[in-house]
Amino acid sequence: MQISRQFEIRTFFPWRSFASFAVMLCLLLAGCAGEPKHATWVNSTGSEQHERLMWKAVQEKDWANFEHHLSATFVGVNAEGQLFDRAGWLEQWKNAPVQDFSVGEIQVQPEGPDMKVTYILQLQGSGTASAGWRVVSIWQQFKKGWVLSATSITPIQSH
Repeated sequence: MQISRQFEIRTFFPWRSFASFAVMLCLLLAGCAGEPKHATWVNSTGSEQHERLMWKAVQEKDWANFEHHLSATFVGVNAEGQLFDRAGWLEQWKNAPVQDFSVGEIQVQPEGPDMKVTYILQLQGSGTASAGWRVVSIWQQFKKGWVLSATSITPIQSH
């Protein structure tokens, strides 16, 4: 009688199958966490990805997404010290021949509900490479998502 009881319990609870299922579920859930490999405006999880997506929009001349992610009250200062509103910033980049970009030394710091992003930007266009710029951006979160509210670009001085 004792043997048949053990048999019934083992058949009712297939422990090996359950353990395999639990391991597979954990691996599946672990794959869903973190930053996506190919960030888009829909699945991006942070301000660093938003910055990269903005520069990608400039590179690809995706002006609809670029403008959509600028705050209505956006202010920007370019490397020459000129101040721009939202429309001026859009025109500034529409006229820039950006063929490639790289972003490095990124730091993201929360500022209440907003995010402050600092990094070094390298742009390439029309056969010339830039010496690099220090960029400071402020991103604000709204119900519809994140928008860029301010950017300042400063040339990096070589010594």
